[in-house]
Amino acid sequence: MLLFLLACIEVPIYASSTTNGLDADINEFRLGHLEAAVRSMQPGPGRNYFEGVLANRIGHIDESVRLLNSALPDLRAYHRARAAVALETLADDYNKSFRYADAARTYDDLLEHFADQLGDELQGIKDDAGVAHLLREAPAQSIAWNVPAPLKTERDAIGSLVTELTANGVREKWLLDTGANLSVVSRSFAKRLGLEPLPGFGQTMSGLTGIENPLQVAVVPVLQMAGATFHNVVVLILDDANLNIKLPNESYQINGIIGYPVFQAMGAITFSHNGFFEAGSLAQRSTTSTRMYMRFLMPVIECRMAGIELPFTLDTGASGTFLSVRYYEQFRNGEASNWKKGENATAGGGGMVRRKIYLQPELELAVGTRVAMLQNVPIFPTKIGSDKDELYGNLGQDFLAGFESFTLDFSKMTFSFGEPLTAQDKH
Repeated sequence: MLLFLLACIEVPIYASSTTNGLDADINEFRLGHLEAAVRSMQPGPGRNYFEGVLANRIGHIDESVRLLNSALPDLRAYHRARAAVALETLADDYNKSFRYADAARTYDDLLEHFADQLGDELQGIKDDAGVAHLLREAPAQSIAWNVPAPLKTERDAIGSLVTELTANGVREKWLLDTGANLSVVSRSFAKRLGLEPLPGFGQTMSGLTGIENPLQVAVVPVLQMAGATFHNVVVLILDDANLNIKLPNESYQINGIIGYPVFQAMGAITFSHNGFFEAGSLAQRSTTSTRMYMRFLMPVIECRMAGIELPFTLDTGASGTFLSVRYYEQFRNGEASNWKKGENATAGGGGMVRRKIYLQPELELAVGTRVAMLQNVPIFPTKIGSDKDELYGNLGQDFLAGFESFTLDFSKMTFSFGEPLTAQDKH
């Protein structure tokens, strides 16, 4: 009788139109609305689920783990779709706190019991599970600050920001990429660093090309960056060819990429137009900011367009912005008359992909009181087969170029621009 009563109490919570709307808020990344709605929910597994997912997205990892674990028994019994989201989110929590064995166990649970709920995400989750298994015995990343110090940056051949770092005593240029879920090295660079790959092989998908690339993983014992010393930085090892970008007149080899776990550990990071990267206390800025969220290991910021707040991923490793199939589907009826047909060649890990696209001649995106003006922005009318399909697009260097600086603060979960550049500053 008690179980029957509990079922009668819980099922209406999961079946109500209100919480079904909150499921859409999660799927479509309407987190401001989700946050407001959760505050009025009655205590219980339903509220714990929504609060747990939200806590993950705003960087409250320990709280997310506690809430999702408390909600999971009821989710397994009454709502398989939410159980799948909870397990994927919980695995992400474990990855972010370097509990790789727990992440691997959680992915296994998800794939064994709820694979039918994953849809287009299935292959990406299998890839993530494979990497977590390779890392099961890896030690946790740690950071020790000496004196925060700015790093000199420059543009590489593909327009991305790079800086020289010392890892395992080897000095080399690394690409600074907030869009990289983990740090990456080429196989030849891994040998120069003296890294011993962990047993086994996995694969990962390039976020912009959708190409699957074989990989191994290793742990960099010591990495020095911006006045901090990191220990046990996980890197994916990709074949040199998969990090070799074919340009019209040359071939450009990427050796190392710094990814999200390193940036997040620094608390706050600032990129300046005058060619410097600052982290920790040096990166704190008193400027107008907007909320920043995480979509697993990818920063997401909301930009205002025509009075509407739209979520975009932010990728400092991408030279240009693009708009996704979700943007295309929402705005094609009202805006398409201004769009032009074109073709896009996207370079990334594994090679280059060409697609038919539209071009939006002008796009205004507001962040607080700052407005970024973009020209000829590609719009993909179909899915590209990666997690970039789920939000409204991916913001690259052209979005950031018109300001004297930009700051990602992972401790406050905010994004902000510095002052707009003058015409003289841009040249």
